[in-house]
Amino acid sequence: TAHGLRIGQNLHKIHSREHIVDQSMTPEEQAMMNKLVVDLNLSVRSRKCMSRLNIQTIGQLVSRTPDELLSSRNFGVTSLNEIRLKLGEIGIRLRND
Repeated sequence: TAHGLRIGQNLHKIHSREHIVDQSMTPEEQAMMNKLVVDLNLSVRSRKCMSRLNIQTIGQLVSRTPDELLSSRNFGVTSLNEIRLKLGEIGIRLRND
């Protein structure tokens, strides 16, 4: 998969997630969505999974569902719980979570 795509997933769907800024968000919420995932101080395993999924911002991360993250190689329940905890500390949740 040259573009990091899964079967049945198209490149347009990936790029549509990159522009997560919503007009209904406050400037503070928009700033939070644009913060880098590295600011969450995740474990090495979780950081590598974020890199493999090309997730660089919190906005890109929260646009994913738990099932989408769990389908990534080496991303398991422990990593998911870590991400839920870190996002919860800043008052944010994953999509459909």
